[in-house]
Amino acid sequence: MNELSDLTESPAMPVVRRALGVAWWILIAALVTPVLLIAGLFVTYQVEQATPEDYPRATPEAMGDRAAGLSQEAYEVLGFDRAVPPGVVEPGLGTENSFSTADCYPGGLEGMADEPVAGAYRLSHNWELGQVPEREAVPGLRRLHDHLRETGWDITEYRELASDREWWLRAKRDGHAGDERLNFSWRASTQRFKGGSTVPCAHDPAGEKDGGSVEEVQPPELR
Repeated sequence: MNELSDLTESPAMPVVRRALGVAWWILIAALVTPVLLIAGLFVTYQVEQATPEDYPRATPEAMGDRAAGLSQEAYEVLGFDRAVPPGVVEPGLGTENSFSTADCYPGGLEGMADEPVAGAYRLSHNWELGQVPEREAVPGLRRLHDHLRETGWDITEYRELASDREWWLRAKRDGHAGDERLNFSWRASTQRFKGGSTVPCAHDPAGEKDGGSVEEVQPPELR
């Protein structure tokens, strides 16, 4: 009888019970945590979806002026002495000067739906100049690189004489309404210089999806 009592009151029994209790709570946590996580993500998604994107209201004309202004400043630093008129002149050889737009997508979980924000657009100014020799392109890119760095731009990519003898310069500058981007390239084989600027997303007051009225906006001449 004493032996049975000793076995029943064994010191190991409380340890076993505690271990079983811990295992039980671990099992509950393993089952409940994913459910809570999914519920939290769902609530966050609903809140983000109900909150409109904080884009400024601006016409394509206004955003076009802003983008073209960035390009004009860069063009002056590059030091090219030829004018770049609006439109396309002699494709592949002459010049190009145009606007384009892209959709805007929300950030956070809402962006996972891959649905553009209605009535919002992001405008870019694109230009090209043909028959640019190395003696003009290379010093110009180096000057522009230094100028952008000195005026608060972050240089995101700068390549000199890559394997295909192509030069790249990309920069970004953050602002309260989004980031501005610049990109430039020159290829020795074609002697063609390309430049571009992109401004932050904006809501078109006219309600046009994807900045539809941008087709009516003409960029100014670069010089």
